[in-house]
Formats: sequence, structure tokens, C-alpha cells
Amino acid sequence: MAVTFTRNGTAVTVTPVNGTLKLGGGSDDRGGGKIPGVRAGIPENGSLQVVVTSATAQDKQHTIAELKSLVSPVGPGDFEVEGDVNGIEFESHEALVDVEIDGDSVQTATISWKGTYEEES
Repeated sequence: MAVTFTRNGTAVTVTPVNGTLKLGGGSDDRGGGKIPGVRAGIPENGSLQVVVTSATAQDKQHTIAELKSLVSPVGPGDFEVEGDVNGIEFESHEALVDVEIDGDSVQTATISWKGTYEEES
């Protein structure tokens, strides 16, 4: 039960809180106005939550630094997201990743991504 985010050969694997994995489509439209609008392939988007800790990554817990390293830089999506959670296998290519930290006594991080179903050939 894990999801791996890989960029430039570096991988971070997280264990989502049970029941928080959401997968879906939702077209990733870009451009418009002066820039011609385009649809960025067949969408493969999702989100999940993980527990944040101040220690080194432990069972189902991840440090803020580790989670913040998942935030996509400016530019095109460059993460490969793959996982197997409760028998549900998925892959998302060229994904843009965002991380939101929330909570008071127990901090959680919501990780969301927008990518495409097929690898670029």
C-alpha cells in the first residue's frame, strides 16, 4: 500500500492514510486567451493524505522536508506517479504535484497531482 513519486531518478514513496486516495480524470486544459488552448493528453489525476512527523520517515509518516520536495517546480510536469493501494494499481506520467500541509495537533499533508495516462513516446 504505497505511492511512489519519481523525478530525475529520485523517488519518494509515501503510505497514504486509509481511505484518502482519490483517483480521477478531469481534463488538464492549458492555455487560452492569447495562447492557443490545448488539452494535455488523457488525464490521470489524483490525491491522497499522509501523516507528517518531525522525525525521519517512519511507518506511514513523512517529514515536511521530504513532502515539500514533491512540489513541482515551474514548468511542465516531470513526475512519474505510480502506486498500488488496496489492490488499485495506477500510473500517472508527466505529472504536476502540489502539497498542502494542514492540521493542529496531528499534521497531515494532502498531495495532489495532475498527469497523463500514457507515457510520452
